[in-house]
Amino acid sequence: MIYANEALFLVFVLVLTGLFVSSIPYFGRRTSTNANNYWLIALALNIGAFLFFASAPSINPVLLTFANTFFFAGYFFLFIFCRALNDQPVKKIVIFSPLLFLAFGSVFEYMRQFGVFHDRVLFVISFLILCLIGILYELFQVRKRERYIQIDFLIFTCCAEIVLGVVRIWLLENTVISPPSLYTEPFLTTMIRWFGVAFTVLSYISINGFLAEKLAQVNAANLQDSARVTKLLSERDLMIASILKANKSSSTEALSASIAHELNQPLGASLLNIQFLKMLHESNKLEPELVGQIVGQLEKDAKRSGDVVQSLRSIFIKDGGVQEVIQVHEIVENALAIYKSELISKNIQIQIDLNEDQVIFCNKGHFLQVLLNLINNAMEALNSSDLANKLISLRGCYHAAQYVLEISDNGFGVSVEKQPHLFGLLSSDKSNGMGVGLWLCAYIMRNAGGKITYQDALGGGATFTLSFPMTLKN
Repeated sequence: MIYANEALFLVFVLVLTGLFVSSIPYFGRRTSTNANNYWLIALALNIGAFLFFASAPSINPVLLTFANTFFFAGYFFLFIFCRALNDQPVKKIVIFSPLLFLAFGSVFEYMRQFGVFHDRVLFVISFLILCLIGILYELFQVRKRERYIQIDFLIFTCCAEIVLGVVRIWLLENTVISPPSLYTEPFLTTMIRWFGVAFTVLSYISINGFLAEKLAQVNAANLQDSARVTKLLSERDLMIASILKANKSSSTEALSASIAHELNQPLGASLLNIQFLKMLHESNKLEPELVGQIVGQLEKDAKRSGDVVQSLRSIFIKDGGVQEVIQVHEIVENALAIYKSELISKNIQIQIDLNEDQVIFCNKGHFLQVLLNLINNAMEALNSSDLANKLISLRGCYHAAQYVLEISDNGFGVSVEKQPHLFGLLSSDKSNGMGVGLWLCAYIMRNAGGKITYQDALGGGATFTLSFPMTLKN
């Protein structure tokens, strides 16, 4: 029987060694975790335990103390492995575990020398059952989160080990004469012990299967993620192609909307003059001097309409138009001259704080376009208010390598809700607005290398700030 025990222990050593060696490259191909490392430690401890069990009869019985200590340590690290699977803290337990193993080995050695076999078996199996109960608890926690076939099988093997351990203790309790060692156990308890050890080996095999099953699921998830990423990249490429394809039509739509918006004022003025001229004609009150004034104004409006189309065309084909050094006050005066009659009729005062030496480098028509939009918006805001003193102010200065021009009014300003989308295309809070004017201003300023911003004016109203890069300064 002694040689049979040695042979069986060596068989289990070979099985577990094969499992250990085959697992090393398996873990080497993936990111190793502490949980996997604890399992390998537990496996190595069991291999050592079985080697001590196999060699103790031939070398020295004291090796039984090492064998049982290693056997218990293997179960303990198996518990740590299962606890780590649940992301529970195990570092302190691992640090103090050598003291536990030393205490266990010392007690067992004392019992080996001065006690009986039955008491040693009860001592060892009691600690193993405690470890198995802890293992089962952690496994059930894993099972609550996700289901694995190998976890279910591992739960079964642990339960079987507990049952076999209890049965072995019960049989030894009812044995009349206690055998001196495990190598002289009765046949029945020996068979139960071997079944228990076999289930221990099956537990390690099932853990290896669990890790393989888990890795397979991770790989499957990675493949699904890769497929989703590939699909998203394909959709992105299609979207980019669609955007590029629609780019010209979008520019055309924006150009159309901008032309409609900018031509509204000169064409509207022309229509009023034509209607006035028609009325004079029908009432036979045409006078050469008056007709000359009206025709002259119509000519200006027609020229203004042509300038609008040419200016907008140069903006949207991104040639930037003719860039030149322009006097800021000159363009401001031109813009105010266009609205002179409206400013007078609406009782709006103008305050200008500009120096004649202030210049910027940009396209004159584009800059005028921005000024006309902002002044027109200010007039509309003031016209809808009941203020006694309506004021539009224009202030310019050089600041931090930029030329800054502020156009302010003392109206009601822009609501907080509208400000984030103030410069968006087709974004307007006017009942008859198209939502193009401020977007066009921002578009022109970006093309000129500058920017336009909004802030509430001090004391109420709106302030739009135009910032140009200061490339030239007189």
